[in-house]
Amino acid sequence: MPDNWDFMQNFRSVRELLAAFYGGAFITQPMDSEYTIGTTAVQLGDSRLGQRVARALSNTGATNFAISFNPAVTITTGFLLQPGGFYRDDWYYDGDLLERPLWAISSAAGGTLHMLERTLVGA
Repeated sequence: MPDNWDFMQNFRSVRELLAAFYGGAFITQPMDSEYTIGTTAVQLGDSRLGQRVARALSNTGATNFAISFNPAVTITTGFLLQPGGFYRDDWYYDGDLLERPLWAISSAAGGTLHMLERTLVGA
């Protein structure tokens, strides 16, 4: 190791690291939601929460789901999310898609989804 490690900053938190990398604060708040969905499409998430930076869905039930940005999604269209399946999008890779609502429909009554959204604090 070099003797002059004093020139390097040692980040003490993820917030410090993000602020140094992006030049500003990046503080988020998590929001968990549970959905019981049948054979009618349901909008996921709540745009009133603030500026979303990430969302993740987990199929916690026994039915298949179709996930789409189209409110007319059917079980044979959209992304298939099987039991135990996982869907994720975030600001870095998916940009403004996070501002658009997702829709889900189940192959049968009683399908369950868990959703985690991260929003910017103060946005």
